[in-house]
Amino acid sequence: MFHIAVCDDEKKYCEEMQQKIKQYAEKNDCEICVDCYYSGEALWLAYEKQYDILILDVEMTGIDGVHLAENIRKTDEEVVIIFSTSHRQYALDGYRVEASGYIVKPFSEETVGRELEKAFRRIRESSYDLAVSFNGEVTMIAMSQLLYVEVYRHKLIYHLADGRKLRGTGSLKEVKKQDAKDLLVQTHKSFLVNLMWITSYQSSPHLVFVKGREDGVPISKYRYDEFVETYMEYYRRKLTRLSETDRQKG
Repeated sequence: MFHIAVCDDEKKYCEEMQQKIKQYAEKNDCEICVDCYYSGEALWLAYEKQYDILILDVEMTGIDGVHLAENIRKTDEEVVIIFSTSHRQYALDGYRVEASGYIVKPFSEETVGRELEKAFRRIRESSYDLAVSFNGEVTMIAMSQLLYVEVYRHKLIYHLADGRKLRGTGSLKEVKKQDAKDLLVQTHKSFLVNLMWITSYQSSPHLVFVKGREDGVPISKYRYDEFVETYMEYYRRKLTRLSETDRQKG
């Protein structure tokens, strides 16, 4: 499954782009999840490398698409960026952030499809983050697609954002060694949770909740304080990025 964020301060264009992407997915029999944001600030606050493609409106109030892309590029060199614009001349700004292309409003099904095809080719050629080994076969997955890993009956179960579960061999310690982005936190001897997918946590009983899972993942009482400290530092970094954006606007 591909995850796409569409950011435009005019709701009608977000909805129009979302509809064009869904039409493409239906015609090409592929799974695409689309999230809409109505300001650059909203996407910047939420952004934790969870998307494969960003479609950003160049002209937005507050932080515009070009400055948003420049901020994102400081921490994420891999996400594919596509600009949407009402004026072709703004497409030249895309070279500064290595944009994949641009789509001129009003959106046509042909143009959206062409840019998505180009973006998907670029994604498939890029590297993945985690190697899952099982029965002599290795499957590569992106960190942005991993919700959490659990140990079950001496096997590793990788729970993915698209609902799939992959079985693997090895240990949580070995998985953590692959975590170059430092996004996985161990909450329990049997669980590693991806910080970017956490929605909330509670102290009694000790549980952490991730997107797409109704029941919580356990937090060991011996790891609770360390987990809270790690998660709060992660959240502070998100708030710091938003503050930096506000300063740039000023």
